[in-house]
Amino acid sequence: MKPVAIVYTSNTGNTEKYAQMLAEKIDLPVYSINEAKKDLPKRAEIIYLGWLMAGKIKDLSKARRRYKIKAVGAVGLGAVGTLAESLRKSNHICPCIKLFELQGGMDHAKLKGIYKTMIETLIKMLSKKKNRTADEDVMLEMIRSGGDFTKEENLDAIVNWYREFSE
Repeated sequence: MKPVAIVYTSNTGNTEKYAQMLAEKIDLPVYSINEAKKDLPKRAEIIYLGWLMAGKIKDLSKARRRYKIKAVGAVGLGAVGTLAESLRKSNHICPCIKLFELQGGMDHAKLKGIYKTMIETLIKMLSKKKNRTADEDVMLEMIRSGGDFTKEENLDAIVNWYREFSE
C-alpha cells in the first residue's frame, strides 16, 4: 500500500517547509507529529520527515511506534548523499524503508535552549579541529553564517519514488 500522509518534526522550520512542498508535489495531507496523533489512525502508512541532531532523526522512534513508515526524509546541514549508511545504522532503519537525505539550513535566531548550546559547542569543536575534511569545512561555514538551503528540486528523488510506488 502507498503512504496516506506526510508526518514531520521540525525545529527551525526547514523540515516543515520540505513537508509542505512535498505535500503539494504528491498531493498528500501533511501533519506535524503532534497533529498526526489526533488526525491519523494508528498504523497508517506514512512518509516521515525529521531533522538531524547528532546523527539521529528527531522523533523517528516516536513516529515508528505509531505508524508504518514507508520512507524517511532526513533533513540536515551536511552535503546530501554523505550520510545514508550511517543514518540507516544509527537510526535502525531497515533496508525495506526508503531513506532520503535533504539539506536544510541554519537559523540561529530560531534556535532555543539546549539546541543553541549544542550548535555553539559544535562551532567551537569544529573551529579547533586540526585537519578538518572538506565536508567539515563546508559544514562549519554553514553553521557559522546560517542560511536556508531548502530547495524544491531536493525533493525530486522522493517524488520519483512515490510516483513509482504509486503505479
